[in-house]
Amino acid sequence: MKGAVSLETVTIEGRQPVLEALKAGRHIKRVLIIKGSTGGIIDKIQGQAKRSKIEVLNVHQAKFEAVAKTRSHQGVIAEALPIEYVGVKEILNSCPKGGHPFILVLDQIQDPQNFGSIIRTADAAGVHGIIIPKKNSVQITPGVEKASAGAVQYVPVAQSNIAQALDFFQGQGCWVMGADMDGPKEYFEMDFNIPLVLVIGSEDRGMRRLVKKKCDHLVRIPQFGKINSLNAANAASILMYEVLRQRLQKQ
Repeated sequence: MKGAVSLETVTIEGRQPVLEALKAGRHIKRVLIIKGSTGGIIDKIQGQAKRSKIEVLNVHQAKFEAVAKTRSHQGVIAEALPIEYVGVKEILNSCPKGGHPFILVLDQIQDPQNFGSIIRTADAAGVHGIIIPKKNSVQITPGVEKASAGAVQYVPVAQSNIAQALDFFQGQGCWVMGADMDGPKEYFEMDFNIPLVLVIGSEDRGMRRLVKKKCDHLVRIPQFGKINSLNAANAASILMYEVLRQRLQKQ
């Protein structure tokens, strides 16, 4: 394998994430495929890379594993420049004119699988962008990209002080709703056909006190099982699809 991985590059790992990165026009330096890998999606990756004039190297597994950052690479890695975080204002400005913004705020999510899964659902549910803290939060990593199945290419992510971001959105006419186990209303009692910022707290502690105070409304997801909690990705999925359901009914 020629050359070393540049310090400026990150790895995108897994067949679907690599294909989506290629299709989205991500700045990719080269694609590595374990020799002997086959399948329709491998052909698509090679074809897309060829059309984009990106080098594809077929390498032995030992050399491939020296580059891989995860175990779930499926025999395909792309070396790419990191995804660029956008600004909070950019996310609001990118929302389609004539419709209500739908923005997701994640308050100190720690687990890469949760973050990636949330991004994947956010793309499917029509979320316009995601805000995460600059510190004490998982960032976009190879594991997150893999868990998102490539959706990270299509959902803009901003890093910001969460309290300041919520102040900004409220100043622009958005309503902030936070998911909280002790919220006074169940989520299906709320009208989500509004300019909406939905806040999901961390896996173990929920929203921080100041972030919770910034919310205009707190909503809960009713639960009747023995384990009285949902992980952050599950809770986010339920709420995102309730927003989508209500908005589709209004069309």
